[in-house]
Amino acid sequence: MARAILEVRDLWVGDGPGAAVQGVSFTVGPGQVFGVLGGPEAGKSRLLRCVGLDYPPTAGGIYFRGDEISGVGPDRRRQIRARDIELVHPPAPEGTRDSTVERGRSALLVAPRRQATVPVAGMRQRIQIAKALTNGTQVLLLDEPFAGVEPQVRRRIEELLQRLREEVGAAVVIATRDPEVCGRLAHDLLVLRDGEPVDRGTTTGVLEQPADARRWGLAEERRTA
Repeated sequence: MARAILEVRDLWVGDGPGAAVQGVSFTVGPGQVFGVLGGPEAGKSRLLRCVGLDYPPTAGGIYFRGDEISGVGPDRRRQIRARDIELVHPPAPEGTRDSTVERGRSALLVAPRRQATVPVAGMRQRIQIAKALTNGTQVLLLDEPFAGVEPQVRRRIEELLQRLREEVGAAVVIATRDPEVCGRLAHDLLVLRDGEPVDRGTTTGVLEQPADARRWGLAEERRTA
């Protein structure tokens, strides 16, 4: 069995029962897609930002190819984010200010004369996945990558993801509230509710026989969102 590229062990963001992320663990191997499914306040974005080294966990560890990276210093952190891990934030409407991406990465998203705004929904995802493909990025973290994205653009994003997996062997983590996205793309699935893992297993098994019946409320949330 291939060695895991990304491993998250008992990760916490915050303390106690109200913590944003509570004891999350998972591994992702080469070419695999791992889904994180949950509603708007489930803690998906906080989890991805912590794994993407935006901030350290309160407890637990993040391992890249067997080496713990959750406590690395600023220089090593910048190196990892520039070369090994790419975090792609949710789409934003065209013309809005982009406060989700650090200043050093803004040139990757928009033309120089539009540094303060983001491109049309889905374009940033395509740009950053294409960059990851070119750079040989090993871990790609996608936060709601298809929210508000037209079907044609969605297909192109999925094609880029497939190339990244096949040509680079990258590990991909997709956080979404849409069970259909997980069913279509993810090999394994974790379900979060209020920061707590409530279900885990193969995507088919979790979606067809969920351990926690409350998870099915996600479908209704998606329809009414």
